[in-house]
Amino acid sequence: MENMDKNNILELFLNDDVQKLLDNFAGMLDLRVTFYSRFGLPIRRGKAMPNTEFCNLIQNKFGLLEQCNDIDRTMRQKVTDTHQPLTYTCHAGLQEIIAPVIIGGRLAGFLMVGQFRTSDIIPDCALRNCKSAADRRKMEQAFDALPKLSSDRLESIIGTLQILIDYIAARELAVFRPDPMKAAIDKYIEEHYKEDIYLQDLAAMLNKSISSVAQFLRNKYHVCFKDLLIERRLCAAEEYWKHHPEATIRECAEAAGFNDQFYFSRIFRKKRALSPREYRARWNQ
Repeated sequence: MENMDKNNILELFLNDDVQKLLDNFAGMLDLRVTFYSRFGLPIRRGKAMPNTEFCNLIQNKFGLLEQCNDIDRTMRQKVTDTHQPLTYTCHAGLQEIIAPVIIGGRLAGFLMVGQFRTSDIIPDCALRNCKSAADRRKMEQAFDALPKLSSDRLESIIGTLQILIDYIAARELAVFRPDPMKAAIDKYIEEHYKEDIYLQDLAAMLNKSISSVAQFLRNKYHVCFKDLLIERRLCAAEEYWKHHPEATIRECAEAAGFNDQFYFSRIFRKKRALSPREYRARWNQ
């Protein structure tokens, strides 16, 4: 789960001109250009270009969609850390470009340009998925149909992509505004995290159904109410030990809203990759 910070209660709003820019950019390059949210959800796609046949084979026929998603997540994290665009090779040997979109100093999302090749030779990592001569022929035909970019053109595209991002930011075509529902959820958790609260309590406070609140958190923030509550309680536990390094595990658990110290220990180790005892030792040195 991504860090829960003030960025998460802000909703990204895209001007319709962003779609026009992406359409023109995609049409000029004949490539897939997609604007993803900071949580990795596609928001806008230039010219609504479909998946290439090559990627359809890799993801659907050969069942490697999750590997595609894994490397995309890894690259999103990498450019989030560096704030710089990069070109990478996917697990099927294709090239893709990813660039972070920074608005007002905050990560707004990512622009991805992809599904192209830089060579005439089909990668072995793609060919080894073929189980028959027919599979290989389909793979070769799909690979040949992919757009091919030279290294010089690739550099030009990266430069133009950065100009596009700067233009979107300068013209305020993408802006953050408070997400009132997420703000209300965070406020409720902040005020009640030490109590026994459940999703149905939150839904009642919001005057919404349990399913609608759960779907809102899952679709927009890739998180559930339970994880939000646990994360707030763990942060409270960490803060408590900073000020009370002599406190026992039971005392810290109760101060943070955990009724069961053994559950607290298990979830702390799972989420923080070290035991409560090891964490507490840091503040007793």
